[in-house]
Amino acid sequence: MHIFRREFLKLPGMLALPVVAMAGVQEGRVFTCQYRARATVLMLSAPLLHRDNVGSGYLHVSRQETGGRRQLRLEFGAGSLPERAAGMNRLGVFEETIVEAGELIESASYFGFMTASNEKDLDQARTALHSGPASSFTAIRGQIERGQVSNRLLRIQNMLSMSWAERERLTAQIRAKIADQTNPEAQSSTAALQDAPCSPFLYAVNRAMRSNSGTCSNRFIHNGQMHLLKSARKPGGQTGEMELDGKIYSAAGKELSTFRLWFDPAKVEQGPLKFEFRPRSFLRLTFERV
Repeated sequence: MHIFRREFLKLPGMLALPVVAMAGVQEGRVFTCQYRARATVLMLSAPLLHRDNVGSGYLHVSRQETGGRRQLRLEFGAGSLPERAAGMNRLGVFEETIVEAGELIESASYFGFMTASNEKDLDQARTALHSGPASSFTAIRGQIERGQVSNRLLRIQNMLSMSWAERERLTAQIRAKIADQTNPEAQSSTAALQDAPCSPFLYAVNRAMRSNSGTCSNRFIHNGQMHLLKSARKPGGQTGEMELDGKIYSAAGKELSTFRLWFDPAKVEQGPLKFEFRPRSFLRLTFERV
């Protein structure tokens, strides 16, 4: 994603943008959406300048029924276009597979990675411009099952530089690295969950979109840690649209990030029409469906 995105482990909201669009998939259906990104630089929350087509993204969702169980697979990826983003090269991919038994989650697994970037202000962001293809990444892989969450974290330095156009090859290489049980750089952890149900992040947004309630709360796991998504639905700006406003909190109650998305409630399975978030106080990223 774009240069100003927060560091992967500190911002579950990084997944917030994309993930949202996967709600309400019809049985036996497969959907794929493409998105185009626009960046807006803000000064005291007022728009200062815009840049269209600074990046692109995709959303893929599939659902299968087997023996009374449903398997839902959610995938989102996004990356900057260096030729449109002042040479900045940022990208990330996140995937989830959830097995449902009735209204309950029987098991869930997740995998994801994104470019490591620590820019905190405009000056640091400027110095990161024209930095060349991304070569440092943070990756996570985890499993939620039988009241426990197992998580694996890997920070990858000086990897063969790749861009958004080469994401499939990059994804395969990172998946192999984090799956290697002999890799001494990977950090693994296991923790017991409380009685309240929880899920990976994308699925939590999925549930929020499907909810008939005006407001709802869903617990989710990110990097092995518990978080809370509080969301509210209301009529959107266009006739017939719905808007979902989401806030993400740590287990201690600290607000971490916010996002908004707009969708057609009659066509939820087709994904959001638009979604946006602010990874920094001075930057707003907006993704619109192509």
